[in-house]
Amino acid sequence: MTYTLTLKPEAPAFLRPQRFVLKVEGERIADVEYRPDPGEEVPFTRRERMRFGEIVETSTRICPDSGIAHGLALCYAIEALVETPAPPCAERLRLAAAELERAASHLTTLAALFRILSLMPLARTCADEATAIRAALAGLTGGDVAAWLRPGGLAREADAATWTVLAEVEPILTRLFSLAERTIARRMLLARTVEIGVISATAAMQYGLAGPLARAAGLSADLRRDAPYGAYAELTPELALQEGGDVHARMAVLFLETLESLRLVQRVVQERQEGPTRVRLPEPLPAAAASAAVEAPRGPLRYHVASDGRQISEVRFQNAPQLDRLLARTVLVNAALDDAALIVVSTDPCDTCLVQPQI
Repeated sequence: MTYTLTLKPEAPAFLRPQRFVLKVEGERIADVEYRPDPGEEVPFTRRERMRFGEIVETSTRICPDSGIAHGLALCYAIEALVETPAPPCAERLRLAAAELERAASHLTTLAALFRILSLMPLARTCADEATAIRAALAGLTGGDVAAWLRPGGLAREADAATWTVLAEVEPILTRLFSLAERTIARRMLLARTVEIGVISATAAMQYGLAGPLARAAGLSADLRRDAPYGAYAELTPELALQEGGDVHARMAVLFLETLESLRLVQRVVQERQEGPTRVRLPEPLPAAAASAAVEAPRGPLRYHVASDGRQISEVRFQNAPQLDRLLARTVLVNAALDDAALIVVSTDPCDTCLVQPQI
């Protein structure tokens, strides 16, 4: 007997209901129809009157949990355009902000997965720690990423409060290390997630996957290590790599990358870099183009900018590949119906990141 069900998984980064139409035979999924809804493109109707700060502000609002990554990629592209890097102190603090954002994003996804698995204490713990990390990020940036981040560095100097806020990450790291140690090899978790929703290394390469989704399938690419930018040349992260390609491998990568992100923030505090946090960019802008890429929470994020010699005349960005029609079919066909939501959410899909606007 064949019947059809519509799945609307509650992934943390789905701002709109995403429909997966599942054809089911018995208790297994026989076919999948998924047509991602990216929503409307972000409007930039005032580009010709925008200053750097306004362009950065717009970029930080494109994706609700990757605003730092978008703003940083844009700033690096503009700094490449004018051949003027930010000061070392600013780069250390930028790295701290990016890693706090990554950790909070990963923990939010883990919380959603634990809710699907009905492991409510674990879900609440991950959600609470994500909230604590976002509080540290708000303390670092003053609660307004767009006002804090600027081409050429940061909008304000680092003070004692800056380092105090970042030092608060240490007890969070201690708690999460203990949580990960107790959780990743938990028997019940292994039973529900191992060999579920497998994406092989071959499939990951075929679909051009990147970020945690690819690293869970055994692909070792990470821009922070492969093409270091900012302070990553000095503060290089350890690679979180799994080879199973299943839900468990994806959860393990999210856990391990969260720990490594907080370790990097801890190193920023321990190896404090003093000095200015902003340089003045040259005027006028050169009539040229440049690009830059960062490792966002879901993988590489590249920005391209161009100038007509007076102002920024073009901005484009490209995200890492997201869950699409073909990948959804790969991970869901032949899976048990009860595992469908778990599999989809484990890929950490984001509908905002499907949009490729012209700025």
